[in-house]
Amino acid sequence: MTTGVLMTTRDVRPVRKRRAYAARVPAAQRRTQLLDAALTLVATLGHQAVTMDAVADRAGVTKPVIYGQFTSRAELLAALLRREQEQALAQLRAILPADAAPVEPPALFARLFTGFLETVRRAPDRWRCIVFPLPDMPAEFHAARDRARELVLGRVEELIRRTPAADRAGADPELAAHTVVTLFEMAARLMLADPARFGPERFLAAVNAALAGLPGR
Repeated sequence: MTTGVLMTTRDVRPVRKRRAYAARVPAAQRRTQLLDAALTLVATLGHQAVTMDAVADRAGVTKPVIYGQFTSRAELLAALLRREQEQALAQLRAILPADAAPVEPPALFARLFTGFLETVRRAPDRWRCIVFPLPDMPAEFHAARDRARELVLGRVEELIRRTPAADRAGADPELAAHTVVTLFEMAARLMLADPARFGPERFLAAVNAALAGLPGR
């Protein structure tokens, strides 16, 4: 007599594939990895897409790994905001002249334009969050971005006031600074949206051609 094993549908359970344990890495490196994953989610899917589960999936880790670095989603997003604001400002300060010597407008403009677009190309997710409107971002993000923009406007206006053209009658360094910053933002949006079509080289060629046509050049 053959003895069989009777199985019911309740005995058949789906097998859930466990996520492999993340390799141990230094805390600072893990924190950077998680913030990078969160930044990619913000840039591609929006602020609301940043959940602890989504960050874990993106970074290839388990949720306890994230909670080992951040106690909540709010803390993670606040850390991301601080990091991106600090690094964006550091990138901008690196391309802005620091000395007080007079500067020539054409050379200054070309240098700033090229440096800024190269900066955007090296950190596309960061600058996508800055130059593209993201309506679901928290008010703190927009406030931080506005403060950073005001700092840059003030620095560009200061540079323009140091140019020989600033002494001419009717010159308006404040308005010129707004024009320059707006132009840079527009160029960044075009380059991020279609980098193959709108590269820094194309913008620089167009700017040089425009400057060459100015009186006195």
